[in-house]
Amino acid sequence: MLGAAWLPSWGAAMLAASGAALAGVFTADAQRAISERRLARERRVNGVDSALSGRAERCVVGELRDPMALGIHPAAPHGASSPSDRLPQFVRRDCFPALLDRLRLGGLVLIVGESTAGKSRLAYEAMRAALPDHEAFVVKPGHDLQALAAEAANVRRCVLWFDEFDQFLGVGGLTTDLVWTMLDGADRHVVLLASMRSKEYDRYGARQREVTDAATWRSGREVLLMAAEPLRLERLWTPAEVARARSAAADPRVARAARGTANRFGVAELLAAGPELVNDWRHAWQPGTHPRGAALVSAAIDCRRMGLHRPVSRDLLVELHTHYLAERGGLTLRPEPVEAAFAWATSAVQGASSLLVPQTGGYLAFDYLIDLPELASVPESSWQTLLERTSPEDSVDIGWAAVDLMRPLVALRAFDVGRRHGLADADYAHAIALGNAGRPAEAVQRLRALLQERRAVWGDDHPLTLNTWHDIARYLAEAGHPGQAIDVLIRVAGDRTRLLGPRHEQTLAARSGRARFTSEAGDHDDAVHQFHEVLPDMEEALGPQHLEVWLTRQDLARALGRAGRAAEALALTRRVHAALVEALGTAHPWALSSRYEEAVLTGRTGRPAEAVELLRAVLVDQQRVLGLHSRTLSTRHQLGRFLASAGHLTEGLSVLDEVIADQSSFHGSDHPRALASCRERAHVRAALAERSNEQ
Repeated sequence: MLGAAWLPSWGAAMLAASGAALAGVFTADAQRAISERRLARERRVNGVDSALSGRAERCVVGELRDPMALGIHPAAPHGASSPSDRLPQFVRRDCFPALLDRLRLGGLVLIVGESTAGKSRLAYEAMRAALPDHEAFVVKPGHDLQALAAEAANVRRCVLWFDEFDQFLGVGGLTTDLVWTMLDGADRHVVLLASMRSKEYDRYGARQREVTDAATWRSGREVLLMAAEPLRLERLWTPAEVARARSAAADPRVARAARGTANRFGVAELLAAGPELVNDWRHAWQPGTHPRGAALVSAAIDCRRMGLHRPVSRDLLVELHTHYLAERGGLTLRPEPVEAAFAWATSAVQGASSLLVPQTGGYLAFDYLIDLPELASVPESSWQTLLERTSPEDSVDIGWAAVDLMRPLVALRAFDVGRRHGLADADYAHAIALGNAGRPAEAVQRLRALLQERRAVWGDDHPLTLNTWHDIARYLAEAGHPGQAIDVLIRVAGDRTRLLGPRHEQTLAARSGRARFTSEAGDHDDAVHQFHEVLPDMEEALGPQHLEVWLTRQDLARALGRAGRAAEALALTRRVHAALVEALGTAHPWALSSRYEEAVLTGRTGRPAEAVELLRAVLVDQQRVLGLHSRTLSTRHQLGRFLASAGHLTEGLSVLDEVIADQSSFHGSDHPRALASCRERAHVRAALAERSNEQ
C-alpha cells in the first residue's frame, strides 16, 4: 500500500453509495461562492440589477412558444415571417422512441452530437410529446444554479432545459450535489434534459490522459456520469430518416434539404445553412469584400475554443480581430468599416443562422464553426488578450481549454491567475500545467505537497489521494525516473483494484500507465506483455472503440517498435490513426501524434528518406495546430535524426542545433529530451568528422 500510515478502508459498500457524488462534494462550497460572484459580475456587465436576471424562464412545456429561445437553429423563412414559420417541419429521427422512454423515466437525459445534428430540435419535440404538462425551466449560462435547484426542488413535475450542457460544467457550474437537489424527493418526476456537442462531451473522457485529477473537471465528469449512456445523434441522417424528410409535403424546405444531403451533409445541417455560412466566411477574406467581418468571426470562434462560452463584448471582439486581419494582409485586403463588418457577420443566410449570433452582453460564434477541422492554432496574442480582459473565474475555464488544445504555457498562466485568487482546485491544476509545460520535477514537488494535504484530510484510501499518486508517477517518468513511476503505479493499481475493482477505468489507467513506463525504462518486451494483458480488460470494460482503448493500442505499437517489431507496430499504428481521424478529425493533436508515430516506425523499418517526408508533412500541421510544443519538438528531433540516417548529415545537424535551442528554452537544458537531442547531435557530428577524414 502507498504511504506509511493508512486509515481504515471505506469498503465497497460505502464507495458504491457515494461514488457518483464524490468529486462534487469537495468543491460545492467553493463553486457556490464562485457562482454568486459570476452572477453579480454579469449583472453589472449587462446593466441589469433585477434579481430576475439570474433566474431561469419558467412555463408549462405545452405553452412554450419560441423554440429559438431554447437554442434551436432557425431555418430560412417560408410563407409568413413568424417564429413558427422559422421552425421547419419536424422529421422523426430513428432514436425518437428511445428518447421518449428516457424522458418518461426521468433523471438526467443527455443527447450528444455534432453541431446542427438536430439535438435541440429532437429534445424539444420529445419534451412536448412526453412531458406536455410539466413545468419547464429554461436555463441559461449565468443563471443562479443554487437558486434554480432550490426552486425546482419544490416543483412536483418539471423539466430543466440545458442547451450546450458543457457551459454549465465549468467553474461555478453544476455539481452532483446540485443535480441531486433538483432530482430528489418522493412522488416527483424531474428531468434534466441536456444537449452537448460531441467534442465537448468526449473531452471529459479524453482529458484523463492529461490529468487524472482536478476536482473542477472531475465534478463535471461525475455530473455526466449521472446520466445513462448518452443518446448519440448523428449529423448524417440514416436512409430511413432521409426518406421521411423527402416525404415532408408540408414543408418544401425539408424536402429540398433531404435531396441535397448526398452523404455529405445532414438535413438539419442544411436547414440551418451551416455549409453556406462556412463558404461565406471563407470567401469573405477576398480583398474588398468582408475581410474585417471575417476577422471578427475568427476572433469569436477562437473565444469559444479558448473556453469563453459567454457572449463576447463588441469592444473585445474589435480588439482581438486586428491580429486575424493583419495575418491575412491587413490594409491590403481593403477592409470594410467596423459597422459594416458587424452588419455582415450578424446577417442571417437565407433568413436562417448567422456567423455571429447577437446575445445579451455581446456575440457568440455560430457553434457550427467551432469544430471545423481546418481551424488553425489559436494565436498567442489572443490567449494573452483574453486572460488580461476576463475574470479569474473565466481564467480557469481558459486554462482547461488550453489543456485540451495542448497549450501548456497558456494553461500555466491561466491557472496561475486562478491560484492567486484562491479559486477551488487551481493549485492542483497549476501543478499539472507545470508538468505539461516541460517542468515535471517541479510538478512532482508541488503534487507531493498537495498529497500530504489530501492524506491528512481524506486518508490514504480516498480516490483523489490515489489520483494524486498517479499524477506523481506520470511526472516522475517525465522527469526521467520511470523506475520510480512504475513502483508507484504498481501500488496504485493494487489499491484501486481493492477499492474500485479490477475493471474500473482508474484501475485500468494505472495498469496501462505502468506498461507505458516499463517501455520508457527500457524493458520493451515486458511492456508489450503488460499491454497484451490490460487491453482485453479495457476492451471489455470500456468497449473496443473507446478512445482510451485506441490510445493504449498506440502505446502498445510504440513499445512494439522499440522491441524491434517495427513492421507489426507500423500496421497497428495505421489502424490507430484511421480510428483517431474518424473519431476526432485530421487536425486533432492525437491524430497528428499517430502520424508522427507512423513516420518514426517507417524510419525504423529501414526507410529513412520516406520517414523524412512523412515527418516534414506532419510537422507543418503540428506547428499550425500546436505552435511551439513538446510534440513539435519531438518531431523536429526525429526529423534531424532521420535526415542524418538518410545521408543528409549537414542538414540533420542544423535541424538538431535548432531543436536543442528550443528544447532548452521550453523544457530546460537538463531535461531528458534536450539531453537526448544533444546525444543525437554528437553522433551526427562524429559521422560528419568521419566522412571528412575519409575525403
